[in-house]
Amino acid sequence: MKATTLFTALVLACGTAPALAQHQHGTASAGATATTDGEIRKIDPAKGTALIKHGDMKALGMGPMTMSFKFKDPKMAAGLKDGDKIRFTATMPGDDLIVTEVKKMP
Repeated sequence: MKATTLFTALVLACGTAPALAQHQHGTASAGATATTDGEIRKIDPAKGTALIKHGDMKALGMGPMTMSFKFKDPKMAAGLKDGDKIRFTATMPGDDLIVTEVKKMP
């Protein structure tokens, strides 16, 4: 009987772990911004988008991860390339993450 109870507890714990680990977008208050360091993994200057590995963005309810961002102005992507280290500010007015400021780091 104890083995069955232990097995059931383990199954339930494993079954709920992915749900607990999921990131929840939209936890930021309206107009919230966050500034953090990041690394450009892939940039598309023509579209004004970049895949960025970034640090903690508590104000937007996000831990460190890699995700896609849009630049507020596609011209902001000029001079940036894959692998560049950056410091940037982003906001999430809807479902999109928008880079409002970006600075290439040495």
